[in-house]
Amino acid sequence: MNSYYGELCTKIYESDKSLAEGRELDFYLSFVDRTDMRVLEPMCGNGRMLIPFMQRGIQIEGFDISEDMLKVCREKGDRFNLKPHVYYQKIEDFVSSEQFDLIMIPFGSFSLLPSELVNQSLTNLQSALKAEGKLLLTIMLKGNNVEEIPEWRETDRKVVNHELIVLSKKVQYHKEQSMLVTELKYELVKDDKIEKTEVMNFPLRLYEMKEFESILRTNGFQHIHLHEVKDGYGKGTYFRVFECSL
Repeated sequence: MNSYYGELCTKIYESDKSLAEGRELDFYLSFVDRTDMRVLEPMCGNGRMLIPFMQRGIQIEGFDISEDMLKVCREKGDRFNLKPHVYYQKIEDFVSSEQFDLIMIPFGSFSLLPSELVNQSLTNLQSALKAEGKLLLTIMLKGNNVEEIPEWRETDRKVVNHELIVLSKKVQYHKEQSMLVTELKYELVKDDKIEKTEVMNFPLRLYEMKEFESILRTNGFQHIHLHEVKDGYGKGTYFRVFECSL
């Protein structure tokens, strides 16, 4: 069945990316310089960033469209004696009566939005941002090497909580739309039989740096600074973050 971050996908994600740490976490924490700051994390998923913020006493809330991810976030909070304020919400429909000092969307999640939802989503975030507040977000960038995989290819096998999950994928790149579409398949295998299958379409909108900066300016973000975080996801990696204000 088709799903979006369903049960099996969430188990794999949680096993790999449970809590942010290292330079990635330090980078986002560096923008919280007052104890009274309020932070919002749209597309918060399993709370990999939200939970470490809560552990440091930061006022943060988040939302996502995957109930399975939100369930894991709440359960993880319970293990740390925390009560995450997270809820189901689509970013393109998000309306808040409150405003935030910091809004962040790490790990390239914003690229999951199709082009037709980008402007409305940015407008919603802008409305929820205080006059002196900041928006931090990462995107997926266009690259020179895209390997297309037209047929299912097994990519990994993982044992999570004594359960074997087999991962497979197909990949297509639509150059005109700048869309990298990955179809992910998760199969729960017991006694050499497939007991459950989840298929997830994972379309990513790829951007040029200047292209996305122009989109931000069009949507009212006039002050934009680009950060490059070296070793952000581990040694030898890096990621870029747009710091935006009104």
